[in-house]
Amino acid sequence: MAGVQSDPHFFEGTEKLLEVWFESTKGDDSFDLRNIGRLDWEHLLRIVRCEIISKSSSDDMDAYVLSESSMFITQKRFILKTCGRTTLLLAMEPLIRLVTEKCGDHKVVDVFYSRKKFAKPEQQHKIHRTFEDEVHHLDQLFKNGAAYTLGKINKDCWLSDQMKIGA
Repeated sequence: MAGVQSDPHFFEGTEKLLEVWFESTKGDDSFDLRNIGRLDWEHLLRIVRCEIISKSSSDDMDAYVLSESSMFITQKRFILKTCGRTTLLLAMEPLIRLVTEKCGDHKVVDVFYSRKKFAKPEQQHKIHRTFEDEVHHLDQLFKNGAAYTLGKINKDCWLSDQMKIGA
């Protein structure tokens, strides 16, 4: 909002969580999100307003500690958890383009976005100020979404938007 003053001593600790499941349209096992390099992830995370601090890998997963939380990459699953004033949902379209460029033909099978109610939503980027705005953004990209509120909407509650795109 125009004219809203940010409190320099306030940090929004509520985490935003985005999970995206991909699948190869070729039906083979060559599709692997872990083939996307660190520099590509760093570029994507600039859009989100966070950066990679460290990385740890196992046979099944790459885990990244971020300046604003964490990111996990498996063969077919992208998980990004951020807090503060990050712009997590602005990364959706660039993520899909990146996966197409680096991993080839694929389809998005499932998308899950959730967060707890913000303490100071007016300090968030426009796309994240209201849950309705977040749902609208995801509905523009994916069909079959279902938004839920768990808990009392006038108190502390959990908000989630889920898209079952199909396998």
